[in-house]
Amino acid sequence: MKVLVTQLLCWLQLCAFASAWNHVSKPDLEETLRFNDFVLVAFVSPSEQKSTALEPEWDAATATGTDKLVSFDCSADAEACREAEVESAPEAHLFQAGKRIAKYTGPRRGAAILHFVARLKRPVVTEVAVDDLTAFKTADETVYLAFIDAANEEAQKVYADAAKHYYEEFTFGLAVAGVEPPAGVTTPAVVCYKPVDGDSVSFTSFDEPEELDNWVKEASRPVVGELTPANHQRLLDRGWPIVYLFAPTEPERQELRKALYKFARSYYDSLTTVVVDPVDFPGLMEKLGLERDVYPAGAVHQLSKDRVYPYPKGRPFTASAVQQWGLDVYQGRIKPWTPPGAAVTTSYEDLGATGVKATRRVPIASGWPGVNIRVGGRDEL
Repeated sequence: MKVLVTQLLCWLQLCAFASAWNHVSKPDLEETLRFNDFVLVAFVSPSEQKSTALEPEWDAATATGTDKLVSFDCSADAEACREAEVESAPEAHLFQAGKRIAKYTGPRRGAAILHFVARLKRPVVTEVAVDDLTAFKTADETVYLAFIDAANEEAQKVYADAAKHYYEEFTFGLAVAGVEPPAGVTTPAVVCYKPVDGDSVSFTSFDEPEELDNWVKEASRPVVGELTPANHQRLLDRGWPIVYLFAPTEPERQELRKALYKFARSYYDSLTTVVVDPVDFPGLMEKLGLERDVYPAGAVHQLSKDRVYPYPKGRPFTASAVQQWGLDVYQGRIKPWTPPGAAVTTSYEDLGATGVKATRRVPIASGWPGVNIRVGGRDEL
């Protein structure tokens, strides 16, 4: 009897898995695209791990959003996915009036998916009046609002060019006449609002276009970010140590964010702290000296010296525990990880499917977590 019950439970689980997605057929997809202005389509292979990981977040986005979101099973109709230019399922494509206008490359998170759709439905640069100001500043996870006089055509163009470059990732606005910049900000200026972190930063130099471009990338970085194949190289290019925090589900990654938020904010300028979905980066845990499928897990990659420090398995992920461990690393009580059979630390030049590498070398004055203390004449942390 126990065997029969076990078999029945397994069968029910398989049925639940098979019915988790509510896919549309090719004719239904064509009709949906024909009669809806904006449609986000998830092209998936339900039996594959990445598609399985997307399913709960897609369900959340479908349940809470008002936009049209549908899914299509590429394993059932591979030819249709090839026609849709799907390179590797899962992929989410946004269509407008039946034509694909963008591919989603952000984190696999329901809220982020909905923000992406809302972002692409807005103009590249939205004109913001006084009555719109409060709502606009919280319209996305990263919002840029420019305060530039209409007569300043050069600054207007520099800002417009940056918006065209990054509008699929962030929301851009331009304050109309009568909208005053925040106190202490002189025009021309761009202010970056990050509602999740509850802060804002401003930019006032328009002498060189690349200065605004670099600032947009850096200002957008959350206190605790999310590593994606699309942003990994950008984060490596900062040159500062990267703190990788691995967890297999979004709720578990959210717990890591909460637990280490204050720590990450304290070292925001000198560390890059990110949560990682291991499904998106197969093999990365092993390259950082971590045991596969043991969570939560973490490691620090010191880019300037190409050293890797795995966080001890079983040690709690609390701000105090991580800070004390970082101090031990800084004072030399913990040595960098060396791969089995290697004489030196991993080169980190090959990250497999991620296709990124660390190429920048910068000095680190306060790049390691710890306390305000001087040890043996070293720079203050």
